[in-house]
Amino acid sequence: MTVRAERHLVPVLITAVFAIAAVLLRPGIGAAQTGKGSQAAPGMQKVVTEKATFVLYVPRGWKAVEGTEGAARTVRASDTSGRSAVFFSTGAAPQGENAAALAKRANAGLGRQAGDLAIRSAFSSRDGSALVYDGVYTPPKRGKTEFRTWVSRKGDDFTLSRIEAPAGQFEAMKPMLLTVLSNIRVTKGSFAIQAAAAPVEVQLVTHRLRDGSASFLMPQGWQCQDTGKGLFAAGDPGGYSFLSGNVEVLTPQMRVNQPGILVSPYLAPGQAWQFITARYGLASNMRFEKVIPRADMARQMGQVYTVGPVTVEELVYTFTSREGRPTKGYTYGISFGSRLGTNWSFRHLTVTAPADRFGAWAGTFGSMMGSYRINERWAQEYVAQGARRLREMQQQTSAMVARNAQEIRQMMQAAYDERQRSMDYIDYQRTSYIRGQQDWISSMEGGAVYRSDSWGTKNTTTGEYWEGKAYDYYRFQGQNPKYNEQMQPVDSRALWERHIR
Repeated sequence: MTVRAERHLVPVLITAVFAIAAVLLRPGIGAAQTGKGSQAAPGMQKVVTEKATFVLYVPRGWKAVEGTEGAARTVRASDTSGRSAVFFSTGAAPQGENAAALAKRANAGLGRQAGDLAIRSAFSSRDGSALVYDGVYTPPKRGKTEFRTWVSRKGDDFTLSRIEAPAGQFEAMKPMLLTVLSNIRVTKGSFAIQAAAAPVEVQLVTHRLRDGSASFLMPQGWQCQDTGKGLFAAGDPGGYSFLSGNVEVLTPQMRVNQPGILVSPYLAPGQAWQFITARYGLASNMRFEKVIPRADMARQMGQVYTVGPVTVEELVYTFTSREGRPTKGYTYGISFGSRLGTNWSFRHLTVTAPADRFGAWAGTFGSMMGSYRINERWAQEYVAQGARRLREMQQQTSAMVARNAQEIRQMMQAAYDERQRSMDYIDYQRTSYIRGQQDWISSMEGGAVYRSDSWGTKNTTTGEYWEGKAYDYYRFQGQNPKYNEQMQPVDSRALWERHIR
């Protein structure tokens, strides 16, 4: 099986392996918010795309489909006819291309759909970084369509937005289309490293750590050094690697000076990673291209890890490897401090590749990082072991330490449970999309679930089945086959937990 790019990472839990496990189990690293609306307008429903890259609000009955175009992530929201739609795309801009060049590339794609593409008007910023233009084209099966497109390049990244509607209806539809567009958000933590280079296609296989603590995807043929407790180092001799690590550091106040023991004041992830790699001789000449503070994740972590400061950063950088190769890397790093200031730890998830190949591997790296899973049984046992250690601490320390221990244990479990529910729902969305399925809830039948697929619609309780085009996944709009009722689509986690899970 060839695994395509899934560039999702997730929040972290707390100490030990949970810090890295959670980083990867919820969507996201470093993408910026594109719309500021957080509440649905009247008549709008919230939609999370199948890979949880985008969150948007659309009129009821509309569907949003996530996709890719080269190295860019895209989302298209449209009505049931497909004629009124909002399109959004973001990614790394090809080197040397301004907004006009990006627009030309996009128009070439529209032109392949319809030979009558015509641009009516266009306006560009003086520096060529932004462009807006109106046009008309006739895509297959959708009729003549008017559209407006915005293209913007900022640094190495670009965004392209387009609204469209049937000819003659565009002006009337424009306020609603703009509302949808302005409320599109890229999820926090969505994999930020996009590539202008053609992505690689790599066979990925599942690897499980020997102690059963975690599993993840890695390219077939890679070697993995298994250190247990969710930690590992995987790679090949060509300079490609996938690492999950934890480094313990003492502070100078401990007055320790022994070989093999790292001593340093508390450092933020970027500084910590540079210090650690240099100390162990893993990298030299490290130069940061991006250091993305993740205050949002630090706040979440601070609600769970209460025994010291927490700093979270995403790092994109170049360096010279131990073998002398020009190399590029991405690290999701977390620094955990201590309340007493005696020690701190650095946990990270890292991917590296030869500098000239990193962009092409970005999608594959995203799939690998997003595949990381902590074994539930092991996690529960780890929590139990942690609780036992905390009870021992209680006997030796003050009542304050005991209260903190209980808080950590409870919040660890709560955070783990919440993450698991979130991942189950994301898996449900992804599976439904891949299988071409949609679930519907019948109020008249007391919450009975109907499931439409490529062949028809089935009552999952009674087994009744309605086959034919009117009932397949593409055409079925939720009309109950038995009763005069418009059924409700399962389009939220709340509905899924109530009726499906």
